[in-house]
Amino acid sequence: MLGYTAAASADDRIDDRSSSVGLKPGSEAPNTGSPADYAADHPNEHPSDWGWHGSMGGIGRKAGWVVAVALLLLLTTTHYNGAGAVALIASAVGLVATLLWDINRRRTSWRK
Repeated sequence: MLGYTAAASADDRIDDRSSSVGLKPGSEAPNTGSPADYAADHPNEHPSDWGWHGSMGGIGRKAGWVVAVALLLLLTTTHYNGAGAVALIASAVGLVATLLWDINRRRTSWRK
């Protein structure tokens, strides 16, 4: 099977298996980043270099409220059972809680 006989002890079999494992330290080349053909066409740049600083601003917050209302409006459709309604309500409540947390965080961030 793995190069040992049935007469070998259990300890010998364990040692034989561990020596055939391909993932040993240093057995693979280190992560060298992206391939050369990809790196030539895609320079290493940070999003802030082209104007995005990690925030969606007011548009993202307004879209969050629109999505929360849309999730609650989906409750007016016909559901096979209550599981869909529970999922819609839980998603809307989670989104509203996140939006309210964000309002509070932005309001009190200057005080810290």
